[in-house]
Amino acid sequence: MEIVKRYKWVIIVVMPILILVLIKSIGIAHFKSNANKWAEPSVNRSNIISSEQLAEKKGDAIIINLDGEKRDFRSEGFKSITISEDSILIKANLRIIKGHSGPALLYSEDLSKQARVWMVLSQLGIKNIYILTDKQDDEVIKYKFRLDTIVRPE
Repeated sequence: MEIVKRYKWVIIVVMPILILVLIKSIGIAHFKSNANKWAEPSVNRSNIISSEQLAEKKGDAIIINLDGEKRDFRSEGFKSITISEDSILIKANLRIIKGHSGPALLYSEDLSKQARVWMVLSQLGIKNIYILTDKQDDEVIKYKFRLDTIVRPE
């Protein structure tokens, strides 16, 4: 009992912290992610839709234009909304995306912007989200290989 009286303030401070750490580590509310699960659609390229595949989905797809008014898909017969990348998590925008029954297609000139938004929406549990692009091979060498001018082959 003498120990408790002597270290009373230490116990009062440390015990709640210890309890909170245990609750946080045991509970399911904290973020746990399986990296393989999230990388698989990107590796399989199953999260990408081309313009030819888009023609088959006419009528039930919604296109989320992340670039602003650079391209209007309504003239092509699709339901289209413009949402900037930084406002995608606003509740009204999420309600529109979740409330749509068909696939949601992300469009932007910047493929990395589409991938970031796709990842965030997928991790929120939204299904049927795709990236709309015709760039199927984005890892192509764009420049002709040239030898280093300093090193001379012998």
